Amino acid sequence: MTQLPRLLPALLILTACGDKNPPVSGAQPAAPAASPAKPAVTSQSPSAGAPASPKRIWWTAEMLHTEIKYHNPDYAGGGEFAIEQGEVLALNLRESQVTNLVFLERLSPLALDLSATPIKDIRPLKNMRLQELYLEDSPVTDLSPLRGMPLQKLYLSRTPVSDLSALAGAPLVELNAVETRVSDLSPLAGCPIQMLWLTGTPVEDISPLKNVPMISLTLHRSRVRDLGPLAGTSLRRLHIGETPVTDLTPLKGLPLTRLVFTPASIKSGIEIAKALPLDEIGTRFDEERDLVPPAVFWPRFENGQ
Repeated sequence: MTQLPRLLPALLILTACGDKNPPVSGAQPAAPAASPAKPAVTSQSPSAGAPASPKRIWWTAEMLHTEIKYHNPDYAGGGEFAIEQGEVLALNLRESQVTNLVFLERLSPLALDLSATPIKDIRPLKNMRLQELYLEDSPVTDLSPLRGMPLQKLYLSRTPVSDLSALAGAPLVELNAVETRVSDLSPLAGCPIQMLWLTGTPVEDISPLKNVPMISLTLHRSRVRDLGPLAGTSLRRLHIGETPVTDLTPLKGLPLTRLVFTPASIKSGIEIAKALPLDEIGTRFDEERDLVPPAVFWPRFENGQ
């Protein structure tokens, strides 16, 4: 299930796609940065004998559009930005015709949305301070430039990504890998992930998640059979519909408030499921979700409905 970026819209509200704050003392807005070789804004000239101050660009929405267009001739100007005091905090380039990210080397945003763009090479992101990155529906395959990045949210849905090794040790809280080629979860073992979506992946082994502080886990249409690694965790929401899972016994004592599963596949552990502190239970969680309270679900289950 795809979710819209969270931090990105919040940051965009700050400036409504532009910088409404006047330049701070000592900085002056300049012409659009049409050429990447010429900084658009610099600090005041240092006094004689003093070390040179680092050059600083005071970005505006107009300058950003120009800069992106310079490196991406097919860019139609539909991007949205959050800019505060001349600093770019977030860029939403979803569905833009952007193939070259070199312009990002002059920026240091916290959030970036490249979903549904034709971008393949994300090497210009290396060493950036991104906390949120959205690459859904893009052709990106190599995540190695993200190694060591302070990412908290990463959305990879419907990309050809298969290798998550670059995420080892990342401070990830949310990871969406729906309908990717990801099968090995071992790089996530040390991540503080709370929400993980693995719908439609070839994942079979979830043992790397044993000590991950997950709150919500979606294994819908994955190849997972054994829920043993979830025993004793603090998981609250679990989706195992259309999986080969047959035993719900490992769920005993979990603080689950939502369970989505395929009753016909279950051979043991139904009584365990009935004892869970569920608020809602069902067999689907999509456009046709059928979640209901346990008091409604179990009588239907026992009557074969």
